[in-house]
Amino acid sequence: MKSFLVGVDGSPESEVAARKAIELAKALGARLVLAHVSSGQLGAAAAYAAAAGHGDMIEHDYAPALLAQAERDCRAAGIASDTSSGQGPIAETLAAIAAHEKAELVIVGHRGRNAVARTFMGSVADRLLQVSHCPVLVVR
Repeated sequence: MKSFLVGVDGSPESEVAARKAIELAKALGARLVLAHVSSGQLGAAAAYAAAAGHGDMIEHDYAPALLAQAERDCRAAGIASDTSSGQGPIAETLAAIAAHEKAELVIVGHRGRNAVARTFMGSVADRLLQVSHCPVLVVR
């Protein structure tokens, strides 16, 4: 069975990527691995938790909730899924999870930063394209 990995961090962009992943998995008969990576700093998941009115949750509490919701979305669409999480540099950790899970495709959202912002702040999607062992679909 085909296996795709999708990065989940609670951002609107990752939600769009998750919807696209479900659509592709359904069309191609693939299972999804829903992955969340914490960089060890106050990350995107905590920021989105606060924005969603869950400011009392810290990232290690919010990430499992994100993954559980993504699993429910997969179940509702009739898609087999598993979850995985890690800590470390986000792109490298996602690539390692994809390799471990034998994913044939990694699907992530893109925040749409311009070239100057990517140069100074970096981009997980850009870095993932460099380090992933398999194709990467960047969804906007």
